[in-house]
Amino acid sequence: MSALEQFPQTNNKSTFEQTQEEKEKIEINNTASFQEAIEAGNLTEAASWLEKVKSDPKYDARWLDHRSREIMRAFCDAGQIDEAEKYIDYAQNEKGRRGREEKINRLHKQNK
Repeated sequence: MSALEQFPQTNNKSTFEQTQEEKEKIEINNTASFQEAIEAGNLTEAASWLEKVKSDPKYDARWLDHRSREIMRAFCDAGQIDEAEKYIDYAQNEKGRRGREEKINRLHKQNK
């Protein structure tokens, strides 16, 4: 028996590949899994789910305001300002929209 045969074969995937697969495995079906997806860095999936449910009567304007703020913050933290900018108008009121606009403008200026 060779030295390689003495040890059981393990998954030969890199850590990066494993992380990517773990990201892909998150199924978003409620607010908690949406937040888990954001924490795991699955921003595209979280954003897609938010778009899918934004007109669901189960989720009101206040809920949408809070979730859109969470996804916007995550995109900002990831340096994806253009993606974050899409969530300005999700704010429930004018004060919230202005605050989001100011944040995006400030980040655009920092990145120049």
